[in-house]
Amino acid sequence: MPRPRRLPALRRVQSGVSLLFTLMALVVLAFGAVALTRSVDTGTLIMGNLGFKQDALVSASSATEEALTWLQANVGGATLDANIPDRGYYASSIDKLDPAGTHTSSANKLPLVNWDGDCNGAALGTFENCEVLPFTGTKVNNNKVQWVITRLCDNVGAPSGTNLCVRPAVAVTSTAVDRGALHPGGRISSSIASPYFRVIVRVEGPRNTVSYTETLIHF
Repeated sequence: MPRPRRLPALRRVQSGVSLLFTLMALVVLAFGAVALTRSVDTGTLIMGNLGFKQDALVSASSATEEALTWLQANVGGATLDANIPDRGYYASSIDKLDPAGTHTSSANKLPLVNWDGDCNGAALGTFENCEVLPFTGTKVNNNKVQWVITRLCDNVGAPSGTNLCVRPAVAVTSTAVDRGALHPGGRISSSIASPYFRVIVRVEGPRNTVSYTETLIHF
């Protein structure tokens, strides 16, 4: 009996679709890995910048205390009636002073603080003057600290009727023991507080970190 003849097996044609999808998946995964790496790097950079900013603010607080210590040691006499540029002190308010140099322009020229000796790179014709010189204090956490102190008075010189200064309300003290009552021997005395002083502190740290703080104080 003759054997049945087997038909030759049909050859399967490989279209390569699976390989194409595999390559596409690899590309997507590669892009995802790059995006994740960049996201982590950006997050680390942001955290580092926040850390530098906080460190600069802490340094500014210490520098402010140093400036106030000098100010308090000289208040009460005639020393603070005159400018002392080598200590960063000015006896008038310099109302239009632009400490950070961000508001002055050729259309609105304002005086600048010469923090870096080069008027902070401001172009000529974009500021009124750059004559205010800061005092460089002791480094804090290896950060460079500088400050400028201005007395909130109209002009240089002793406060007077023609040289008005910004002051707090007059403080009134009494030796009365009971509220609303005065006893023999008691007296009411008024103490006039000093003018307000404006203390501007600039801190320069790593990665071009710059911080400005401003404090108003009277004695």
